Amino acid sequence: MVEEEFERLPLDDNWDVVGITAMTATASRAYELALLFRQNGAKVILGGIHPSVLPDEASQFADAVVIGEAEGMWERVLYDVRRNRLRKFYHNSQPDLAGSPLPVRRKTQSFLRLPSLVMPITAVMPIMASRGCPYDCEFCCVHRVYGRRQRHIPIERIVEDIRRNGARRVMFLDDNIGGVRSYMMQLITALKPLKVSWYAQSSARFILDDELFDAAVRSGLEALFVGVESVDPEAREKMRKSLPSIHLYEKAIKRCRSAGVIFHASLIFGLDEDTPTVFERTLEFLLRNSVPSISPCILTPYPGTPLFERLMREGRILHTNWSYYDHTTVCYEPKNMEPEELAERYLDFRNRFFSYSSIIQRSYAQLRIAPFVYLCSNLVYRKTTRLMKEHFRNYSNWLRQERRTPTLDMITGPTGWHPRTMQIHFEKNRVDA
Repeated sequence: MVEEEFERLPLDDNWDVVGITAMTATASRAYELALLFRQNGAKVILGGIHPSVLPDEASQFADAVVIGEAEGMWERVLYDVRRNRLRKFYHNSQPDLAGSPLPVRRKTQSFLRLPSLVMPITAVMPIMASRGCPYDCEFCCVHRVYGRRQRHIPIERIVEDIRRNGARRVMFLDDNIGGVRSYMMQLITALKPLKVSWYAQSSARFILDDELFDAAVRSGLEALFVGVESVDPEAREKMRKSLPSIHLYEKAIKRCRSAGVIFHASLIFGLDEDTPTVFERTLEFLLRNSVPSISPCILTPYPGTPLFERLMREGRILHTNWSYYDHTTVCYEPKNMEPEELAERYLDFRNRFFSYSSIIQRSYAQLRIAPFVYLCSNLVYRKTTRLMKEHFRNYSNWLRQERRTPTLDMITGPTGWHPRTMQIHFEKNRVDA
């Protein structure tokens, strides 16, 4: 198991089978690696979100593609490799998670070579308790890949995983940890004796459920990633998971602060309801409520989502260079702004929210809620915001030179990305890769 963000890939070693997981932003890199490993004689299996929604595209670079989830299917793939009868596609739709094996977690000595003083803050064990989401957000493909019904890993297995690894901090990667209230209450009860600190992604409704939220805090809840998405009432009305009033989000923020829980807000800019004024209104909301941290995103029409299909029909997709489908780059024609204006206003918004004056202004409300984490996270976002200016400049230059309007056949058929075309692209852009 190698995580390329932090480790060097052993490209020159001889491997029998190589499995590569990819999301859309990393798809082109996954295809490049697939070509390299296959040149060295390995059988390459592609899986993950992007290959699952565009299997025909992925199959051009791999010996096989796993569509969906790995539980119960990876064993079949390895069996077929041994018999030299590998199929082109393997489809695994919503497997039963009750019997799924516990992951083998490597124990690392350090994280990014940070000193031991910082290690307790960064040593967080990622874990999933469920898959699937009942909501049907236009910009999300979770329900297409994992289904609308939430499936759960038995709580006793989650407890075993945590105990076996001696984790003190746990991050639940579920798309909505509190989707099924009865299961969540049982999970909270099981977490309390473990004396762990835990973090999760949830809707604001989880926070506004007094009994559930209070029990979660007592069990060790320290931070929540919450999809606020937009301050615009019309935009929120179209998102069935959103609360009807922005004042309810303000109530959720205050409740988290009084309980000592970090409220991390996820925001989306570039919705069809958004006009240039949305940035000022959002900034005012965040500062007025002293929101400690945010993930501000540009609307991204990921393949496999209803949003992508709609914008394709409307001729508003600018290109299908998947490397730029990264939450922060404008890959489509917004409805009420030019792409350049959306990018400029988004960058200005980030500059203002992560400015020193904003960090100081919001700091008083965070004094008793992990002030060190607050300061570090905001300074990191400030740094990445400064780097974005060069990124946007390079992207604008590329867009002017290389843009071609995609057709639906290019996306869903086998005529879009081609291994030889990709090979030339990789050789041409070796330094960037």
